[in-house]
Order: sequence, then structure tokens, then C-alpha cells
Amino acid sequence: MVFGISFWWLILALAAYMVVGALWYSPLLFAKQWLQALGKKRSDMPGNDPALYLTPLFSTLVLVVVLASLVSSLGAVGWTAGALLGFKLWLGFVATTALINRVFQGGSMRLYIIDMGYHLVGFAVAGAILAH
Repeated sequence: MVFGISFWWLILALAAYMVVGALWYSPLLFAKQWLQALGKKRSDMPGNDPALYLTPLFSTLVLVVVLASLVSSLGAVGWTAGALLGFKLWLGFVATTALINRVFQGGSMRLYIIDMGYHLVGFAVAGAILAH
């Protein structure tokens, strides 16, 4: 147990967030639009080296553990409460800080919307799983 939440629920939330990302940036959903917003071609992107996924995996693990801590300490119970908590955290910390970066880095609003959409869904799904 971590913060009163079963290790298996943490692993499920981590896997779900990663699956959302794999689907989000796949040709099924937003791969083409994302590459266009980046101004890149598929061939410009790094290869399929599994080591590339270690940073996102570790980062998402930290995210899920912190989210579990908040689910537990705030007493969020139920899928809806967990998804709502995920949304609030995304809105308050992720969307805002990324928007500040976008403004100063000159990134496109289209890229911001695609990337933040992924994290919105990821936070909501992980929160729902953790507060089940």
C-alpha cells in the first residue's frame, strides 16, 4: 500500500496514463496534427529506442504517486471524485505552468492544446482509478 492505496491500483493508474499517451500521439488520434504543430516529420523524431520511454515512465510514476497521496489526504472516493480531482490538479498546475512556458517559448497554441489534452485525460483517468 502507498498512501492507503493498493500498489496494484497505482500500477493500473500508471499503465492507463501511459496507454492514453500512446493512443493520443498515435496515428489513430493526433500524431499527424502533433507533428505538424511541431513542424517535424515522422522521420525527424527519435527512433523506437526503449530508453526514450524511461523518462516519461519515471515522471508518470512520480505523478501517479503524488496524485495517490492527494486522493488519500483529500478523501476523494469514487471514480467521479477522482476524475474531478485530476481535472483540478491539471487545471491548477499543469495547464497553467505549460501555458506560461508556451508564451515565453513561442510554441503554437495548437501544440499546447494537443499536449494539454493528453495530460487532462491522463490526470482524469489516473485520478478516477486511484479514487475508485
